[in-house]
Amino acid sequence: MTARYTRTAISLHWLIAAGLIGMFCLGLYMTDLPFSPHKLRVYSWHKWAGVTIFVLVLARLAWRLTHPAPALPPTMHPALRASATAAHGLLYGLMLAFR
Repeated sequence: MTARYTRTAISLHWLIAAGLIGMFCLGLYMTDLPFSPHKLRVYSWHKWAGVTIFVLVLARLAWRLTHPAPALPPTMHPALRASATAAHGLLYGLMLAFR
């Protein structure tokens, strides 16, 4: 186990986080637009941004499988350890489900 995440893992993490926040904001913006060519263009951007984020999530999962995460502190309570692991799994599941 390494003591830190790799630069690749950190970069993918922040790219995905920024992308998800951007997608959320774009989604809120586009729902109030009147039907027009602009709305269709924004929907297209939203769709392709989602596809790009999905590919980044798959890359992040592949990287995570080949480069394990740093170990949790040994002093961490077992229940907290289990909840941290479950939360990580849930977040990955949600990123894959809401593509």
